[in-house]
Amino acid sequence: MAMMEMLREAKSQIIRKLSYLSEGVYFVSPEELGEQQYYKREMYQFPREPNYLNENINTVTDLILYVRSSFFRPRMGDLRVREGEMIWHFNRTGPETICANKGNCGGISSMLAYVLKDNYEEVGFIAFTDQVGGHVFNYIKHRDKYYFIDLLNYLYASKSMEHSSTMIYQADSLQTYADYYRKKAKKDIKMMVSYSGEQVLPIGRYHEEPLMFLPEGSRYQVLYESPQEGIVVREKKAYKCPEPLNNCASIVQHDRISNSEG
Repeated sequence: MAMMEMLREAKSQIIRKLSYLSEGVYFVSPEELGEQQYYKREMYQFPREPNYLNENINTVTDLILYVRSSFFRPRMGDLRVREGEMIWHFNRTGPETICANKGNCGGISSMLAYVLKDNYEEVGFIAFTDQVGGHVFNYIKHRDKYYFIDLLNYLYASKSMEHSSTMIYQADSLQTYADYYRKKAKKDIKMMVSYSGEQVLPIGRYHEEPLMFLPEGSRYQVLYESPQEGIVVREKKAYKCPEPLNNCASIVQHDRISNSEG
């Protein structure tokens, strides 16, 4: 028995060494966040019903299986509301995204947070802006470690469906991973923040400027700013926040949340 324990420990150390990426950062399998509980043939029968998914999907592994089994499709764009020269970017909520079965990075990140919010110590978001746009993905705190997943990369139609982009990353802290991500990113990231919650926060931006305005009073952690360029996170009262569609029937009926979505 002692020999088996030694072999398991040796195997664990080898895997850990091979998965090393940077100081305090490793890539891991989805099973680190819980084993698969369903077969794909069972997932085919799952309804696009938010409460049902929240109650029956309890691990990242099964949520990945669901978005692939349901043929969830990536969709560009968000809901944009103009306030003078500023444009506020809003995303679908988790339930709206589930019913629509398609979405952009904000929608699918909110979907993950909605479905898995009760299964881990903390579920939240990493959001950043660069010179031309922005992106958001999820983090999960589990057993005092932080895990990072971009669920958009697991979709069948995603251009990012490759081994390196479907890894789940583990880090000692949010800041440790943010530093690693900025160094490996091919984009010139100007600002990066993290926050927990069930819904991606709206972001205010000026055209072709990397400034990020968050709703006044939001709770977040600044992970990176560019003060030497005058680019720092700012707050502003969110303008005309749209009411979420309140049931799947209305979401299906209004496939586009509004004519201004793009």
